[in-house]
Amino acid sequence: MLILSLALASLAPASKPLAPVSEVFAIRAEQLHLADGTVLENGLVLVDGDTIAAVGSGVSVPAGAALVEHAGHLTTGLIALGEHAGGSGELRDSTRTVLAGGRLAHAFAPGHSQLEALLAEGITSLVLAPSAGSLSAGCTAVVKSAGDTVVSERAQLHIGLSSASLLSNRRPTSYSGALRDLEALLSSAHGDFGAAARGELPVLIEARSRHEVQRAVAFVAEHKLRGAISGAPLAGELAADIAAAGLSVISDPRSPGASQRSIDALLSLAEAGVPFGFKLASPARHANTLRMGVALCVRRGLSPATALRSLTVDAARIAGVDERIGALATGRDADLVLWSGHPTDLTSSVKAVLIDGQLVYGEL
Repeated sequence: MLILSLALASLAPASKPLAPVSEVFAIRAEQLHLADGTVLENGLVLVDGDTIAAVGSGVSVPAGAALVEHAGHLTTGLIALGEHAGGSGELRDSTRTVLAGGRLAHAFAPGHSQLEALLAEGITSLVLAPSAGSLSAGCTAVVKSAGDTVVSERAQLHIGLSSASLLSNRRPTSYSGALRDLEALLSSAHGDFGAAARGELPVLIEARSRHEVQRAVAFVAEHKLRGAISGAPLAGELAADIAAAGLSVISDPRSPGASQRSIDALLSLAEAGVPFGFKLASPARHANTLRMGVALCVRRGLSPATALRSLTVDAARIAGVDERIGALATGRDADLVLWSGHPTDLTSSVKAVLIDGQLVYGEL
């Protein structure tokens, strides 16, 4: 439980932002997790408005500021890389192969009831990504799970290089046709494809099978793109090639029935130094599968620090928003999660969630 050092107004659990605890307040936790894996004992986070003002063991609390003492762990909010919750059913268009200039941000429905489940699992930010079926559905968006904040409306250019992007009644109908169309778009130097070709905009490439991953790696190398491969459960078996291409990986979350081979593939990514994170795609999957997947990896040998990075700072870097979210650091958004224990331990529970310095779930 949390103990208030100074009297605060009672704040009930909520699915949307409430008034800030106070304009300036601090939380001191028994275990505070930094982006580099360091865990500070009795570490303190000072919040000023919607921003983290200071982090450390020797941070002073300004006179008159509220101080919350938390007997547990404190992290930045978790990030789901590839989410459908709150997308208002507009994340797929099966009639058009390419949505040039498309923005998934337009599908964001702030306050959608589906987002409440994310808060209960400590997920404060999500990447709205399209359902499979397009050669390119435009640009993904990074939004927050409470409030109406859009962190980035042009996060990554979606490219579909999986079989799901090929339909018999719509061009392209083959991989060779898909590559031909994509190469024409990249060479045009216009819009989002032009930005991706110049290295200004990262790509999110859907690929699932081994051959699709190999094709994606070759495509990235040929066109000097940067970004991530999404959806390949065994991508880690090509970790050396992926690392050489400078790519990251966005993986489906692992469930208790996942094969050891698929979990070992994630460990291979970590060993090769390939940054990776996890998609969720709720409500088709329960929000707790995001954390369950990393817990299974930890049980198999992944370090808890690396596991937590995959849900925070590495996820933020993959989405291109690490200057705003993904770490407990000065100047970052005040997205905080208070846990009963270590986040990768499934016996731990979320006690409170703050987004932009506002209490949105649980109690202080």
